Amino acid sequence: MAPQTTPSAYSGVDMGLIDTTFAPIPTSVLADWGQNITYIKTATPRTYNPTTGAVTGADTTVTVKAVITRVSPREAEGLYQTTDLKVIIGASELGTYYPTEADRIQYQQAGATREAKVIAITSYRGDNPVYHSLIVRPQ
Repeated sequence: MAPQTTPSAYSGVDMGLIDTTFAPIPTSVLADWGQNITYIKTATPRTYNPTTGAVTGADTTVTVKAVITRVSPREAEGLYQTTDLKVIIGASELGTYYPTEADRIQYQQAGATREAKVIAITSYRGDNPVYHSLIVRPQ
């Protein structure tokens, strides 16, 4: 006899309801608490010319609001460095674009422009993304 299956806790949930309920929240939080950063979408695929050594493919930059915090020890699970940062970006900031580990950010710290590489991404979503949580490593 086959085991009885039970429906998932989410099987009757309208994922669009998550979008309409939670999608506006990151926008208002970021407007109040966020700082402007430059999000650099890395062009893929890049091409390499072995004769000249040149790599071609233009990056796309966009200014977005983000909240930058330190990675807490509970989140780190031993995988992150003490200098790594957590960056929260609302989905409305990036539109339909999903962050990748090839991307970078530029942000202000102590009066200087710093650059960090995206090393981990978690996107929270219903039918569409609500916000993205990035772990970045300053370069």
